[in-house]
Amino acid sequence: MDPTLLPSIWPGNCFGCSARNAHGLKLQFVRTKEGVSARCELARHLSGMNGVTHGGIVATLLDEAAAWALAAHAGCLGVTSGMNIRFVKPVDVAVPLVVQGFVVEHDAEVARTLAQVVGDQDIVLAAATSEWTLLSVAAAARLTGIDRDQLDRFIAIVHHRAGSE
Repeated sequence: MDPTLLPSIWPGNCFGCSARNAHGLKLQFVRTKEGVSARCELARHLSGMNGVTHGGIVATLLDEAAAWALAAHAGCLGVTSGMNIRFVKPVDVAVPLVVQGFVVEHDAEVARTLAQVVGDQDIVLAAATSEWTLLSVAAAARLTGIDRDQLDRFIAIVHHRAGSE
């Protein structure tokens, strides 16, 4: 199955994915059969130690992939309630990376996800399992200040694209 490009239409100012955030990562995800993925190359100013991506940025990549997997595959929004990260190898800046997210399980209230940052030769550089508290669209609107109709449209488009294959 060919990956389906998910539109970068998050209505907020997300550091990870919003095209409107001038300082953000502007990740653009594609839906795959198993989850979502995004290709990226991180700028040098995102390093902690020279040449190595700051761990907080790596955590952001993993969290963002998990969030998009939830929206695309489960049709829901949530907030991260816990994350366990394993930094396997240094994540260098200025090199091609792939970020992947997968929904492991979910019900109406909680979800569990897996995300990973993959480098050259498909080597996993960092991985995270996360627990999510799922939110109604109304609760997400109250939390984010984003109009409920915009959030409804986001989920309808992203989840529809995921289910269209």
